[in-house]
Amino acid sequence: MKTIAHELIIPEDLINRNCHASHCLPLSDGSVFAVWFEGTKEGNDDVCIWGAKRSVDGTWSQKKQLTEDNHLPHWNPVLLQSTKDTITLYYKQGKPISNWYTMYMTSIDNGNSWSKPKELVPGDIGGRGPVRNKAIVLSNGWILAPSSSESSIWSMFSDLSKDNGITWTTSNKVNIFHDSEVPLTWYDKLLDNSLIRKKRGVIQPTFWESTPGHVHALLRSSEGKIYYAESLNYGQSWNRPQKTILPNNNSGIDAVKTPNGHLYLIYNPVDKNWGKRYPISLAISKDNGSTWNKIMDLESGSGKDELSYPCIQFQDNRLYITYTHNRTNISFWILTI
Repeated sequence: MKTIAHELIIPEDLINRNCHASHCLPLSDGSVFAVWFEGTKEGNDDVCIWGAKRSVDGTWSQKKQLTEDNHLPHWNPVLLQSTKDTITLYYKQGKPISNWYTMYMTSIDNGNSWSKPKELVPGDIGGRGPVRNKAIVLSNGWILAPSSSESSIWSMFSDLSKDNGITWTTSNKVNIFHDSEVPLTWYDKLLDNSLIRKKRGVIQPTFWESTPGHVHALLRSSEGKIYYAESLNYGQSWNRPQKTILPNNNSGIDAVKTPNGHLYLIYNPVDKNWGKRYPISLAISKDNGSTWNKIMDLESGSGKDELSYPCIQFQDNRLYITYTHNRTNISFWILTI
């Protein structure tokens, strides 16, 4: 594996502002488009979606605000090459998180200009479409978006479009809890169990398809480990997620499948709930996710560093990676494999 690029997207670190939750998309002409949310602080009403484009010669454009400030926080942008000529940008809007909803915009000129935003599923509170990680195009042409709910017990689901993103259908929601899995005292049993489990569970899945209709998910969790779920019907329904041996600090993960069947995962290998968000590491699986081997730490980090919320994409034998760099910049990598 060879490093082609390792750089920061924003020329100077932000001051008195935050950026987070980046996503990237390599384009057919060799350029790369990257997006993130930025404002005074995550969740503040001035947070909007921003973006920049890396030219074929390796130069990043000046960052540009892509969404208008409508006095609602914007969250978690996700890019999809929805057709050969169209890029779709999905993002969340609103607060609290449990009541956000999904907006989208399109570009037909490789991100140089964007359409006016529209609501993905009008009136649907809680968020539809991709919640943080990339949607994938399945072997039958359907789009499968990784989704999750944070309304009470954290749960994962998928959103499926059979008409290239015009309409969407949700799968069942699944969580990780049976009654026996949360130890309860006699007093706890008098309370609503959902209160005890609030802000626990699994969210923000990342998907891959191994054979037609057989879709797999790795999941961020509150339990110190990455969880795994699978669907045998193109993501229309899911089994109950199971714990893996991969550590997770209750922060974002992302995975991508390459044409030879190998999987690459980017994550923080920390097994403490709300633990430190470093190092940020790259792992590989050559057996469809049954076993994983860490390839490298992209950055080690120390102290109060935050290296988190990664995106990983593949094109032309290269991995393209972005992640949060201390909430003041976005790190970008290109690796050949």
